Amino acid sequence: MAAVLETETPGGDPFAGIPAGPALAATLATVVVAELPGQHVAAWMRATFRQRNHDDAELLEAIRQACRSRADTCRRVYDDGFAPRIAAANLGWSAVTASARYGLACFVLEAQPALGAAMRSGELEERKAAIFDAATEGLEEHQISEVVRIVLPEAPGLAYGALRERILEVARALDPAWAAGRLAAAIARARVTARVAPSGAVDLCGYDLPPDLAQDAKAHLDALALRVQARMAVLGADLGVGFISARIFTRLLDGTLTGLDDPAITDAIVTELCSGPPNDDDPYDEPDDGPDDGGPDDGGPDGPSDDRPEDGPGDGGPGELADAGPDGPHGPPDEPREGPGDAPGDGRSGATPVVEPYPAEVALRMRLSTLLGHDRHPAELPGLGGTLPEIAHRRARELGAATWQLLVHDDHGRLQHLIGLRAPPHAGRDSRHRRRTVQITAPAALLDALDLTGQAGAWLADLLAAYHRSRDRPPHEHPATTDRDADRRLPGAALARWIDARDPTCVAPGCSVLAKRCEHDHTLDWHHGGRTRAEGLANLCKADHRAKHLAGWTYHQPEPGRFQITDPTGTVHHTESQVARPLPDPQETPHEPFGDFDVPPPADFAPRPTPDGRITTAALATVEYLQARRPPPWQPTPATRDEDDDEPPY
Repeated sequence: MAAVLETETPGGDPFAGIPAGPALAATLATVVVAELPGQHVAAWMRATFRQRNHDDAELLEAIRQACRSRADTCRRVYDDGFAPRIAAANLGWSAVTASARYGLACFVLEAQPALGAAMRSGELEERKAAIFDAATEGLEEHQISEVVRIVLPEAPGLAYGALRERILEVARALDPAWAAGRLAAAIARARVTARVAPSGAVDLCGYDLPPDLAQDAKAHLDALALRVQARMAVLGADLGVGFISARIFTRLLDGTLTGLDDPAITDAIVTELCSGPPNDDDPYDEPDDGPDDGGPDDGGPDGPSDDRPEDGPGDGGPGELADAGPDGPHGPPDEPREGPGDAPGDGRSGATPVVEPYPAEVALRMRLSTLLGHDRHPAELPGLGGTLPEIAHRRARELGAATWQLLVHDDHGRLQHLIGLRAPPHAGRDSRHRRRTVQITAPAALLDALDLTGQAGAWLADLLAAYHRSRDRPPHEHPATTDRDADRRLPGAALARWIDARDPTCVAPGCSVLAKRCEHDHTLDWHHGGRTRAEGLANLCKADHRAKHLAGWTYHQPEPGRFQITDPTGTVHHTESQVARPLPDPQETPHEPFGDFDVPPPADFAPRPTPDGRITTAALATVEYLQARRPPPWQPTPATRDEDDDEPPY
């Protein structure tokens, strides 16, 4: 997500200098909103939000004080296990709700007073404080304090999901063993449940699944759904991918498609969906985010970027990825297959099963230092969130057929170089991954300081050589500064890759839509003289792109990757795209690096009490489950590489 750096009101914010509390409440009470211009209405809304956050902090303090008070005395007592019931009785809450709010009050006001101070000042809302509490569960107090110190300044500008991911990213970096134990305990509770919704429909869900397996399962389902959707479109039926995915999901599990390969599954689902004519009013149809806006920026009927060049071999110009393989960075082109009879593997006896390749996506983003084993920083499975370095290593070994990219950034996480790589020689070559991308991030300072003297590794040497070539490339050949595509309507393949790498998500404030689902937008409209250069393009999701053309949002890019976005009220939001964010060094490393990249079992299965001191039945059941399935004492897997093997141990 693009980081929100600042929000400003042109002409000044009339409420900015008033601290949250009685003074701000009195000022807000005198405001006549109908007399305010748009930018001051937005400022009034932000001030009201600050005041509400302050009041929420006061309510938490009231809950904490009331639960510890006793009749006829001003003394406060220690918790006796029943304290939250006082709040429940007085506020009309259940005991569970009261316990949760009391626990949050203790966390915010006692354990982490910086959060309480941020709430009282109005900068932090209660729900975000609760995210800090839930995401850091199980960490030591000093580690939680470090997480709060690092993330709290960023919290006001992060949406809930982005804040949770940032907290977990920092927490995993601080204590990798805690993260591994927490994941292992969750996976031990993996389950599939069915729940009847109020509508009468049923939710069939898998919970606490291993992230790498879940990523591939979802990608495979998406690949099948996209192929079915394309076939149905040819037949004149416009069905949403979500509806098709649900049908494939249920048919795979109910045994209807047992023994079929992917082309045969496609045929079977298409046949089933065609058994009756689709209804234009079918509630299962998923509407698109909207038609291609055909706005003035992106050229009418051509659409914004659905026709943009794929991240394929491109035109071979100087801006192309270096060192791509003989078949281009994505391998050989995909051969269309319309049915089981078009190729071997049609489900007949003796045929080789055909598996649909996964859709084009960034499947893994991790740091070069972690790949080389220098540290154990967390990695990311884009679209799913952060993951452990052990899982990232395992994913890297599986993704040898994917496109590999090195994203070199400065100390602030801004992209400087995008370099194409060959996958390390020990990585697997499963052809299903050929459309996917692995992104390896590294600060320029690390690469500039890396010395290969006495260090083996042909792959690492090739990486550094490619970096030096990119660093020495003249400006007119670098995709960040080239004019090669300036007079073209759409960016070429190299520039498109650069924008997708620089802006990994939509650049609009609070939006987390991944680059693969975004459109390349000219920040200065094409028909107003905008040029197709890196400093004039940005990734916008379809909804934000339409808002730009139809709802009065304006974008300015004073520096590549830095944006000034003005909403219809006139308020200006400053955002910045980042490919990496700073992480702390581990405070504790109780385990050596894990062998064979498996998640180790937690060292101790101890039930965690609730904030009021109770051990729930669910916690005891989980501990019993884990103890019964505790594997033998974990030992690192011996290295299997030969001593004279000169490839890096990644």
